[in-house]
Amino acid sequence: MMGGADRVGIRIVWTSKSTTASKWCKRRLMRFAVFVLFTFAAASSVLALTPVANFDLGRYLGTWYEIAAIPGFLQTRCARDTQVTYTSAENGALAARTNCTRADGSADSAETRIRPLDPAVPAALKVTSVNFLGIWWYPLGRESIVIAVGPEYRWLVLGHPSLRYGRIVSHEPSLPDSELKAAAAALAEQQFDLCKFVTSPQTKGRVQPARLCDILK
Repeated sequence: MMGGADRVGIRIVWTSKSTTASKWCKRRLMRFAVFVLFTFAAASSVLALTPVANFDLGRYLGTWYEIAAIPGFLQTRCARDTQVTYTSAENGALAARTNCTRADGSADSAETRIRPLDPAVPAALKVTSVNFLGIWWYPLGRESIVIAVGPEYRWLVLGHPSLRYGRIVSHEPSLPDSELKAAAAALAEQQFDLCKFVTSPQTKGRVQPARLCDILK
């Protein structure tokens, strides 16, 4: 009887371990499947916008003035003179220092990191403002796709695949109407709503905010 009981006990223990292992495998497979789905969705969303071909990431360096943007967190903090200076950073990334003036006249600044999602497509970028323990967490950032470049890289048009974020930046605080129209045409071609874009006040440019669609009528 004892021998039979032992065999039963052994069989029960083995079955219990087998069930636990099976559940563990299922959890790992589910996590992997979710990861694959998210990765595929992210890749598909990036492809929803057409990145500029043969983009020279080195031309991103320097200071850019925000000409127009879809209002977001940055625009609620900054009242005028929004500019971003890009410098080389660690591991092929770019450091971005944003400076602007608040509504009360005080200065504001913030730092982010930018790097290509794929070195073969330097116009498809990942931007993160999350820095923890000295590490910049790109998975917690968002995509920024360069969809148009002006002559001699005088201006850039950037957008997010969701079409909820977008901006026009220039090496000068003002952009001639002809070039602003060209930048706006690039946005419209990618299905952005121009009426969601608002010009960013610059001391040496447009001093009052206005919808991009109204300016281009």
